[in-house]
Amino acid sequence: MVVPASNGGESEGESTMVRRLKAKQVVLAAVGAIALAGSAIAPAQAAPSDTLSIRSSVRATAATPRASVTCEEGKDNFNRTELCTVVPAIAIVYEGVKPVGTAVYTITHKMTLKTKSLKWSESIEVSPAVVSGEATGIRLGLSVICGGKCSAINKFPQQRTLGGRSISGKVNYIDRVAKNQQDQTTAHYLLTFSKPGPYTIDASSYESVSFRCDDTFWSRISDRRTQRAGCVFPGYYPTMESMKSLPWIAKNIRDVQARGGHYGKLNAGPPLHREADPVKAGQNRQAVCGGQRPPAQGLSCDEYPFASTREGGTSLPANSRGIAWVPDHEQDRQGGRIGTFHKKQRVLDGDAFWVEV
Repeated sequence: MVVPASNGGESEGESTMVRRLKAKQVVLAAVGAIALAGSAIAPAQAAPSDTLSIRSSVRATAATPRASVTCEEGKDNFNRTELCTVVPAIAIVYEGVKPVGTAVYTITHKMTLKTKSLKWSESIEVSPAVVSGEATGIRLGLSVICGGKCSAINKFPQQRTLGGRSISGKVNYIDRVAKNQQDQTTAHYLLTFSKPGPYTIDASSYESVSFRCDDTFWSRISDRRTQRAGCVFPGYYPTMESMKSLPWIAKNIRDVQARGGHYGKLNAGPPLHREADPVKAGQNRQAVCGGQRPPAQGLSCDEYPFASTREGGTSLPANSRGIAWVPDHEQDRQGGRIGTFHKKQRVLDGDAFWVEV
């Protein structure tokens, strides 16, 4: 439900605002009762607040980065690069402090980020509205801004009438994050309404799920990129699957994930977190594999959690970590696959991820 962020009409004293809020609560309760009774009106029974936040909705943890997300009313569904949010909304028309009409509708946001580009887009659709009372002829305006180094180019049509037809438009974004930096922010949306006559309608605001752009994948001496700059939704934890085809390493991971704290196993334990400092990663490996002698030629010490994680080395209790002797050719491939995963999913220092084998 969209609720007022600022007053769209003339300035009012505190007592008037209090009376108006009480009137709003009555209207919202009535709309919620109708929805619960089986009406087609979108659910609107939540308690009123000053702004609408859609950041606390569910995260699509089970989806893979390649899977398209589904759209569900009242939820943020997203993976590493795709987002669909459906916002239930209501515009309340006032004559003075008295509510005299409502327009109930939804706003669907679909945003697709790009892991190798700092430019992306979002489609926005306002559904047909269920109009009652004096809520006919409401014209809608939508402004969009984003913080940090991000800029929004708003192409959503302005001052269209809420009613029997949907209103669709687009917003283009560009982020100008600097070399070896990251920029995490959100999109902020402001809905404004106008209607001829002695009427006022409160403006409403809300924000998107947090997204992050970075240009951090450079060589160690920062003279060349190893991955172009790009953007992701960091609130979605990606899953590493590339260890599956390394059977000896995969077995060690399965064995460790089956006991202790089940680290890195989706729906069983906490995720792992990347350790981007190569010195610390080397110390982690030395702590568990240093001084170990292979039982036979052609074998190498493999550790889980990986040395390149904050859970690596001896950070965890002994029952949540382990080593195994694996063929050299598997160990030689593992590091490259971990690095590729980091770049493909833009997993930065401290980012969480899962390991599936």
